[in-house]
Amino acid sequence: MPAYAFKKGERLASKKAITALFKNGKMQISSPVRILYQSVQEQGYPALMAVSIPKRNFKRAVDRNLLKRRIREVYRKYKPVLYDQLEKAGIKINLVIQYQAVEIVTYTLLEKGIQKGLEKVMEDLTG
Repeated sequence: MPAYAFKKGERLASKKAITALFKNGKMQISSPVRILYQSVQEQGYPALMAVSIPKRNFKRAVDRNLLKRRIREVYRKYKPVLYDQLEKAGIKINLVIQYQAVEIVTYTLLEKGIQKGLEKVMEDLTG
């Protein structure tokens, strides 16, 4: 039974790690999101994830929070597949999912975009 929970320890919260990710990380674009990622050496989980929604495009906090909840839910559902692939390859990564669209898209469109983007990330990391 895969673990679908998204625990606090799986969140990318270190300012140092986030800065390094934005400075040295690679990027995959899969509309409506952009995924920044970087392989790392030591951490407890195979992947640490953060979400970024631009305040410039969504002035109301209600809209930003809605998008963050949706992105975390899609990631939580896709996480067991991602973890299996990362563990088989022996890779650990940090990633940030950034919302790029200027309007709120449907959940299914968001889900397809994130899954496609994470698949591209895995293809790039595993060769």
